[in-house]
Amino acid sequence: MLAAERVIEYYFGVVVVVGGLSVLLGVKRTLRTWRRFPEVGWLGRAFGMGLLALILASILELPVLLLGSGLALAAAAGLVEESVKLLPLAFFRDAQKWEKWKLVAGTGLFLGLIEGLAYTAGIIALGESLYLAGVRVVLVGLHTVWAAVSASFLLSGSGWKRFSGLAFSMAAHAVYDLPPLAAIEGLPVEVVTSLAAISTAFMLATAVMAEKAAKLATGLIPEEEEKEELTSLP
Repeated sequence: MLAAERVIEYYFGVVVVVGGLSVLLGVKRTLRTWRRFPEVGWLGRAFGMGLLALILASILELPVLLLGSGLALAAAAGLVEESVKLLPLAFFRDAQKWEKWKLVAGTGLFLGLIEGLAYTAGIIALGESLYLAGVRVVLVGLHTVWAAVSASFLLSGSGWKRFSGLAFSMAAHAVYDLPPLAAIEGLPVEVVTSLAAISTAFMLATAVMAEKAAKLATGLIPEEEEKEELTSLP
């Protein structure tokens, strides 16, 4: 029987390979949608929102961290971090929907980048295996795609279905964090292995959700832009 620590090593390998492929597909679909929207000054606002989101998430997660429960921390990370990525929806209420979509996706990107740089510095300082930096790179992509999925459903859907993208992103994020935290808590190796398998399934599903989100987001394209695109076709 494998030890939980060995399961986590394999899990991180799966994150790099399977998660990396899923991220490539998800980012490709997200970028395709991004390019269909009009150009807008987003960089500074998205960076500011990403930094603010990370600070806010750290504050909100601190009480759970102090409880010492890894499982509770994973749940809190999914709920809090996927929620704070939506700050642009509150800060830029007068912006058009497609612009809000870009800002939410950009917020996810910068939150992931800033968090990833901090963790990577810690990995190097502590002399940890460098493949863990690859795990952080994958997570930057996941942060971006999850944010785009949440925004697509929220801005395009109606009724309770519009929250399904956000619910998926929260669940996928929480389950992603669960295996290593479960191992740290000393849960049975069978539980850690099961959580790793569930997380892998969510990573694969992320690419599928990114495709659905991209189709939904195309409805946010301004009518005049759609007409121009249609008239430019041969």
